[in-house]
Order: sequence, then C-alpha cells, then structure tokens
Amino acid sequence: MAVRLQSSRMSLSPLAFPQQPVFGMAPLTQHEILRFIQNDWAEYVPRFRRLPAESQATFLAEQGYSRFADLLSHIAAWWRVGLQSIEGYLADPTAPPSEYNVAAFNAEAVANAAGLAEDQVVAAFEAMRHALIDFVKGLPDAAFENEKVVRQLSLEVVGHFKEHEVPARE
Repeated sequence: MAVRLQSSRMSLSPLAFPQQPVFGMAPLTQHEILRFIQNDWAEYVPRFRRLPAESQATFLAEQGYSRFADLLSHIAAWWRVGLQSIEGYLADPTAPPSEYNVAAFNAEAVANAAGLAEDQVVAAFEAMRHALIDFVKGLPDAAFENEKVVRQLSLEVVGHFKEHEVPARE
C-alpha cells in the first residue's frame, strides 16, 4: 500500500504558518468555510468516480495512495484532528499546537481503512463531512475572530482540498 510520507514530525496547526494566510488566501468566514464543505467536498467522491479508471489510477498514484478509500480515510482522520485542535483553542486560547508524526499518522489512517470496502470508507467520510458541517455551524461568532481557529479551518477545509483536488474529467 503506497502512502506518500512527509517529514516525520511537524506541527499542523495555524501556528505553523504564523505570518501568512493559509495557501495565500485571506482568512475565510464561517459562510465561506461552510460553502466549501457543503459544495466542494460534497462533490469530491462523485468527481473522482466520474474519472475514467486510468485517470483514477493516475490521480491516486500522484497522491501517493493505492486506493481511493485510503485517501478518504487520510482526509477524514485529519479533519478529526482539526476539530480537536479547534476545540482546544476555544477552551484555552494559549494552548500550543499539537505536534504529530505525520508519516505515522497517515500510515495509521490508511491501516484503519485497510479491511474496509470503498463504500464503507465513503460512508465514514461523508459522516465526518456532515459532522464537520455541524461543528462549523455550531461555532460561536467569536470563534471566527480567533486566528488559530480560522487558520485551522482554512488549513483543514480549503488547504487539504487543494492538496488533494480531483482533476476535472479527462
């Protein structure tokens, strides 16, 4: 099972990018984040499935995954971590960002999906996407004034989408 491994230890938090907007973007509003989760991420699986088989295989190879289920499991696992980070920032604004062994985390996410059929992982991915929507809708207005929260959401929702964006049908 191929997994693109990144540096072994790094912080994936808003503080990892202290002076710069995420991926060159201005901070996003709650409405913009919700739109991205409800529209762009909602089309993620269907868009992949519309690709011809050869294009699917090429995309997965470029992403470093052998199965689409592995990629989805990876994305959903990071969303869970992002939500936990945001809860921590809201509970304690001085909380330092969590550090993760990215390679081990990604490998564990893939291993957790290893025995599951793609449709099972898609269902879990969609459940996590809906939990993310509910989470963002439930955030107080003050959360969107917290730079750590906004940057974490931007990183998880928009940055991760851009990192793993499915190409248009060929």
